[in-house]
Amino acid sequence: THTNSWGNNGGYGQYNSDSRDVDDRTNTYDRYYSGGDGMTVLFAAGNDGPDPDTVSPPATAKNAVTVGMHQNRYQGAPDYIMQGSSRGPLDDGRIKPDILAPGGYVWSCRAQEATDTGGASGRTTWYLEYTGTSMATPNAAGAAAMIREYLEEIALRDSPQGALVKGLLILGAEDVGSRDIPNNNEGWGRVNLRNSLAPPDGQGVWVDDRSLLSATGNSKSYTFDIDQAGDQFKAVLTWSDEAASTWSSTQLVNNLNLEVTDPNGLTYLGNDFANGRSTTGGSADSLNNVEVVLIDSAMIGTWTVNVIDANHGGSRGQPFSLAVMGHGINDLKPDLATVEDGFSIDIAIPSVGQETQLTCVVENSGNIRSDPFVVNFEVDGVVIDTQSLELSGGSQRTLVWTWTPQNAGANTISFIIDKTDSVIETLETNNRQDIIINISQPGIAITSAQPVQPLEDAEQTSTTWQIELTNTGLLSTNASIAESALTFVEDGAELNWYVGLSGSQYELMGSESVSLTVTVVHPQSPAPGTYRIALSATDLDNSITTSLDLDLLVDEIPDVGLETDYDIIPVSPIEPTMVPIYVYNYGNTEIAYDLQVQPPNGWEAYFVQDFTESPFATSDSIEVDSFDTLQMIIKPPSVVPNSGLQSSLTVSINSVTDPVVNWLIDVPIEVEAVKSVEIRTNTPLVNLLPNSEFVAVFNIENKGNLAVKLSPTFNLPQGVQVISSAGSVDLEIGESELYLVTFQLSRSAASGPAVLHMDNGSDRFTWTENFDIEIFPLPSLQFKKVIFPENQEYTVSFYGTGSHPAGSELRFVWELTNDADIEWQPVVTALSDPQLSVACDTPTMIGYQQSTELSCTVFTSSEAVPFSEPSFVLKFAGSGADYSETFSLYIGGYEEISWSDLTSNSFKEGEAKEIQVLVTNTGTLPFNHLISGTASEDWNVEVIGDGIVNLAVGESRTVKLLVTPNTDGFSDITLTFTSLPDVESATYIFSANADKQTAQSTAFGLPFAQIGIIAILMLLLLGVFVVLTRSKPPNQPLPIMPRPQVPLVNQPLIP
Repeated sequence: THTNSWGNNGGYGQYNSDSRDVDDRTNTYDRYYSGGDGMTVLFAAGNDGPDPDTVSPPATAKNAVTVGMHQNRYQGAPDYIMQGSSRGPLDDGRIKPDILAPGGYVWSCRAQEATDTGGASGRTTWYLEYTGTSMATPNAAGAAAMIREYLEEIALRDSPQGALVKGLLILGAEDVGSRDIPNNNEGWGRVNLRNSLAPPDGQGVWVDDRSLLSATGNSKSYTFDIDQAGDQFKAVLTWSDEAASTWSSTQLVNNLNLEVTDPNGLTYLGNDFANGRSTTGGSADSLNNVEVVLIDSAMIGTWTVNVIDANHGGSRGQPFSLAVMGHGINDLKPDLATVEDGFSIDIAIPSVGQETQLTCVVENSGNIRSDPFVVNFEVDGVVIDTQSLELSGGSQRTLVWTWTPQNAGANTISFIIDKTDSVIETLETNNRQDIIINISQPGIAITSAQPVQPLEDAEQTSTTWQIELTNTGLLSTNASIAESALTFVEDGAELNWYVGLSGSQYELMGSESVSLTVTVVHPQSPAPGTYRIALSATDLDNSITTSLDLDLLVDEIPDVGLETDYDIIPVSPIEPTMVPIYVYNYGNTEIAYDLQVQPPNGWEAYFVQDFTESPFATSDSIEVDSFDTLQMIIKPPSVVPNSGLQSSLTVSINSVTDPVVNWLIDVPIEVEAVKSVEIRTNTPLVNLLPNSEFVAVFNIENKGNLAVKLSPTFNLPQGVQVISSAGSVDLEIGESELYLVTFQLSRSAASGPAVLHMDNGSDRFTWTENFDIEIFPLPSLQFKKVIFPENQEYTVSFYGTGSHPAGSELRFVWELTNDADIEWQPVVTALSDPQLSVACDTPTMIGYQQSTELSCTVFTSSEAVPFSEPSFVLKFAGSGADYSETFSLYIGGYEEISWSDLTSNSFKEGEAKEIQVLVTNTGTLPFNHLISGTASEDWNVEVIGDGIVNLAVGESRTVKLLVTPNTDGFSDITLTFTSLPDVESATYIFSANADKQTAQSTAFGLPFAQIGIIAILMLLLLGVFVVLTRSKPPNQPLPIMPRPQVPLVNQPLIP
């Protein structure tokens, strides 16, 4: 193995004298027939990538293994091609590099004298890390050396060609990245030594480097039996080509082609690849001296590999190497086998006790020497002798054995290699050879192919045996044969049955046989048991007698009969017909029978056993000449058959014996004449309402096989009568007609059965079904009372005193009565206008003409519009009731005010002061009234303005007052709308305080006495004005129910 990591001398892609020198050396060393030891030469591809055409000589040599590099470690390893790895193609188009090996970031030993280490990417005292094809090539060289060692020391192949080592490197190479080999980046992929020598999927490897082709058109063919499908099959053809001229445009001298044909006849050409695998339809390669066929999923069968000399341009024969990988291929293991034509025996027909000598040949068709193994010599499975040996690859050994036969007749001789499978071989199925040897012995033999004859046919009255009388010796002899009387083995009794023998005296040559016939005549179905004839034959010349027993074996012999009560069974055309079937046993012993019935087309037929219908049945075990009764039911087809129609059932009967005997028996049937009418209706006859009419639609169908004319009559429940119908009906066979009947139900109609008779002469066909007539509750409602707030009850009028107040809770009570003859649990639902909310108690169940109290609470909204009439509906349900009643309320209005925001209640004696208070209409009616003010002491209270307060609902207004205290101290001031005497909120009272005046004061320049007189006069005038202007209440037809208000008193002092 010669590895080279040179620098770049230029001349990319060229084939120069250095390249030519490499090819010349390798070609010479691979000529095994001239004593060449084989040489593998490896060259670094160079570090000038990634551009194409960057491989420089001598790496451009054809026979060299040109090595590119892939990353050795770190991210991307190992399936990353280093950028610097030089790429092909070469100038003449050849593929380079051949393979990739680890070259990126490779640690190697450091020479201590090395000084130029600047290019190292890592360093220690003893190691340097470099990247380059110069690191990859020694790695590939190590793999090549291990392959050569394996071939020489394990496979025992001397001096393997360098081309074979190159071919095995390529055989195991793995595609890098996407499937695209071969290419000029990686050649055939990165080195994988495991794949090259021991493929992990279990394929074997087969090699040949001892073949050559010497002229154009010569070829060599190989066949391989692939025994497992689904894995790769790969073939690599390599050869060390003769050196070429440096001036030639192509450097290939001897053009060899690789062709592989699969079991289906599909042929693949070397280097015709697509997507990293072999394809078809391409051309043969005429540039490269490496050709590959790769099949991803090989099929089972015989594959043929052809190596063809397509153009022999050299002057000498061209050696080549072939490496093949696949399942079932010799994978460099031994393969021990017997050679079929290697057996011999010194005596063609030995006799018992005569010593004979035998030979066999074993060979090792594998490529390596076997471990020691044992060969067994056996006769009829018994070990006679053993021999131990070992064999080199491709060698044979002849083994000699001595044997004295002990048994006459056919003896099986077996030679078995490595019976314990101690040697691992390519195939374990070719380690045995069996030969049959016939051994002779003097005497006469009587044989019969069937010495025991079973009697199975109940009608059989004779039985015959064929026998052979044979001279077992090798010399001629005279022989005789005779028979004994027939005996019944079970009790030893001799029977007087006729026994005949076709011959008795013979002269027989050596090993000669004659055929004879033995016949016995017997009654039908003899009793079960064994009947025996004893034969004896004598070798008269050697006084040797032999015997043979012939047995007539009588087992259960079934025989069956089938009978019915009729010659022809009458069957109904519309109804199932039940008939008894009698199964008779005419056999020779007690026997049971399995039956299966096959009816005519459209019919059904079943046996009835244990109340189960089935086309299959099994009889009881039946005594001889006795019977068992089975019930059979016969069902007519859906289309009514004509009367008098004849057909037959087929009954298949199997005896419950071994062997089974079968009979097919026809049972005739005939269709009877039958009148049958079916009356049905889909009209609902439930929930019928009294005092109504309904139409029932009847379907009347003639189900019989005779025409009919039908006249109707009715029997109906109380209160139900027919008011219209279609009259009589004429129906042919299979016809049907819709028959409409109108029924009237009176108010007093009651549920009960309804009957419709359709009469045809004396035949009557009847329909009966129940009329279910509904009864519903009949509710009525009678007002009892209404309860107003504060428990005011009114029984005379629904409106009480005349109206219903807004914002109140009212309770109404009625008497609820049921006038129908049915128990009724009322279900009450209230529906109301938005201004009302209604909730009713659940009434109790009431019977016929019974009553119960119904109480409902009605809430009137405080926002209900005065004088409006909202309503609510009471709906009654349950037990089919559907009743409702509507009630209207009349909403009354009320006046109400509120007081707030008093501005002051503090005064000074004798001084007039204006104060204000806010009045708000909180009632439901517009407000228009006159306000007045008074004081409990001698104070003057005057309303500023006309005193009339006019407010819409919810509106507020400020009332202004002028207050003049005539005395000091406290006084209650009262503000009142005098026209609202019944409204509590119409009065507003607050306490006021007046401070004492320290000196005599005047108001408006008058003394207090004059002021008092003027005030009295003004009050009198104001009183008259109030009386004259007092507002009258609205003319309301209904009373107003005011909301209670408490007068405001004891107010705190407000400055």
